[in-house]
Parts: sequence; C-alpha cells; structure tokens
Amino acid sequence: MEWGEMMKALIVGVRYKEMNYDLDNSLIELEELCKACNIEVIKRCVQNLDKINPSLYIGTGKVQEIKGQLDNLDLVIFNEELSPLQVKNLTDILDIEVTDRTALILRIFEVRAKTKEAKLQVEIAKGQYLLPRLAGMKEHLYSQQGGSGFRGSGEKQIELDRRLVSNQIFNAKKQLANIVKQRQNQRKRRKDNEMKVIALVGYTNSGKSTLMNAFCLNKNKQVLQKDMLFATLETATRHITINQHPCLLTDTVGFIERLPHHLIQAFRSTLEEVVEADLLIHVVDASNPNYEQYINTTNAVLKELGIKDTPMIYAYNKVDLNKYGFIVPLEPYAFISAKERIGLEVLEKSISDILFKDYAIYDLNIPYQDGEVFKYLHQHCLVLEFQYLENSIYMKIEAHPRFMVQYDQYLLKH
Repeated sequence: MEWGEMMKALIVGVRYKEMNYDLDNSLIELEELCKACNIEVIKRCVQNLDKINPSLYIGTGKVQEIKGQLDNLDLVIFNEELSPLQVKNLTDILDIEVTDRTALILRIFEVRAKTKEAKLQVEIAKGQYLLPRLAGMKEHLYSQQGGSGFRGSGEKQIELDRRLVSNQIFNAKKQLANIVKQRQNQRKRRKDNEMKVIALVGYTNSGKSTLMNAFCLNKNKQVLQKDMLFATLETATRHITINQHPCLLTDTVGFIERLPHHLIQAFRSTLEEVVEADLLIHVVDASNPNYEQYINTTNAVLKELGIKDTPMIYAYNKVDLNKYGFIVPLEPYAFISAKERIGLEVLEKSISDILFKDYAIYDLNIPYQDGEVFKYLHQHCLVLEFQYLENSIYMKIEAHPRFMVQYDQYLLKH
C-alpha cells in the first residue's frame, strides 16, 4: 500500500502485571498516531496476560482470534515495540503487515521531516531502530535454516545489511554534526547579544505552535499549526517582543509517552535549543483529562536532557474549551487559549517578571561617529527614549547590568 492511501488497521494492546502506563489512554493515543499517518483504526483487541509472550507478544489463541477478523484490513499494529522474532512469527501466521508503535512514530517522523536536519535525525533514529532487529533476524537465520552453506550466505547478507545501515548512520551523524556546529555558533551570537531565549516545550498537540504564532505578529513568519500529533518536527526560532523587550522564541518537537529512545537520542541536537534557553514555557492541554500524566512525561524527558534549573512557566492552554475547572495548577502558571488569544497578557507579565527582574534603566550619550552602537542598541534593547542632540544621541534604555559593561564609556553618571 502506498503511504498516501488510507489504510485500515486493527490495533492490539496487552494489559500485564509489570506494565507502567495506562493501557486505555495509550490505545487512544495509538489511534491518534494512526490518524496522523492516514490509518483508520477499524478494530481494537486487548488481552490480559501475566507476562508478554516472547515469541508472539500475545497468546496463541488470541493470534488465531485476530486472524479471523482481518477481512478488508491492511495491517495489524501493536501498542509496544515488537522483537524481530515476534514480527516474523506474527506475519507468518496472520499473513498481513504487522508493525508496532515505535515503527509507526518513526514512519510519521519520516513523512513530516522537511528540513535537512530533521531528515538526518530521522535517518539516524531509523537506523538505530533497525540495527538490533537485523541482529535478531541473523539469529533467526542461524536457528531456522539447515545446511552450513545456506546459513553462511544468510549470515553474509545480514552482515552486508548491517554494514550498510551502520554506514548510513555514520554519514548522517557526520552531516548532522556540521549543522549542530552552525546552530551552536548561532546560539553563541545570541548569548553575546544578551538576547533572551524562550523555548516552548510540552506534550505533542498541546498547542505550542499556536502559542508561537500568537506571539509572532508577522504572518509570513508563522509556523504550521494543526490539530494532529507531531505536526511540528523542526525547531523554529522567531524574533518576538515581551513587554517591548526583544526576545527569541523557539518552538520544539512535542513529547509523547514512551517516546522511542532512538528519537530522543536523534533529536538531542534539536532539543539543545531547550537546554540553552533562559526560560521554558511548558504548554499543557488543559482540556485533556490526562494532562497530569503528560506534564510528567514532558518533565521526565527534560530531566533526561539534563535540564533542572531553568525557570519554567506552566501555560494551561485551550481554556476556551471550558474543561479546566478542576485543575490545580503548578506554579508559576497562566491559564490561556493561544487560539482565542485569552490570557496572553498574564503569561507575558509572568515571562517579563522572570526574564527582566534584574534589568535596570540606563542613560547614554553616543557620539554620532559611533552610530553603529546606537543602531545595535536600538535592535537589541528596550529603548525607552532617544533624542538627537548637536554632537551626540541621547538614549534611555532598559538592559541587564552584564550587558552594559561593554558600553560603560557612553553611560551618563548620576
């Protein structure tokens, strides 16, 4: 089946003793993932087991039951990552395409990736997902196929495949390293400019891109916003103003429960934007009954990235849907609707109180021959007042004391 065509699927989940997530919520999310890549879920199958079946994931009786329900369906999708052996055995018995949650997320990312960086990151993630599976397939060849000559040829093919995938990962990482270096240089310039960087984080489809567009008044610079999981894969950074102060606002890929580890690793360079930020705005879908779980998931990923001391504001979004009445918000917070532009002034004040609390007002006198200094300060600071005098330009600006050290010669001492 071509990717663009609508496919029909049966999804499978298992409730077992050692599981550490809510199966019902996870299956709802799996349906959303299917929807995001043009797959219609026709049937849902759930089994209760003491532990996962290592060869089939589910019980043999349940496999036969599923086999009798596959008329007019295109694939079967399991809610957890399957081993290569499980995929092989299930495909042989069911005679239909069998895939899992991880492969589905990777597939979505592959289709949505638009920039060179995102494509390279997905290529690395796919390769890292595939390599151990090739190893599993190799073991399968060893155990299943008779005759040393045949087994040897099988081993040779697997080794060739492994080398091919390993080379693809190596080359993609090399190209990505160059892009990361460019990004780091850009960040260094921003730091040198003392321009504050704000990063939007949160669960996928919480409304981060909509909030970014609400702050970004230039329509030509707005990012894609869509009611769909993983609508945004690329990091986008835009110039905005917070209480008239110039700032940079970064939109990031959304997090998801049990995000495949390959993707966290592959997207680490993109998420470095979050590590470098001066402030995080944690966007929460206040209309979702599982909002607390999604907050915990996002915070867990941030912790994995090594983020612990960066200030954070919780922006409880989608209040226009009127489902937030019983929320006990985490501090500091703002209740907002990015779509309807409700509560943005409260959020902006909270941002300002955190980012600019150490700022002070300075009077400067800049000679006309240093006009570049005037131009630079005009672009990077909040200018409260300026006046063209006979031999110089008078400026009153609000800025951080650390930033003003380099302009000490122009300061008017009171």
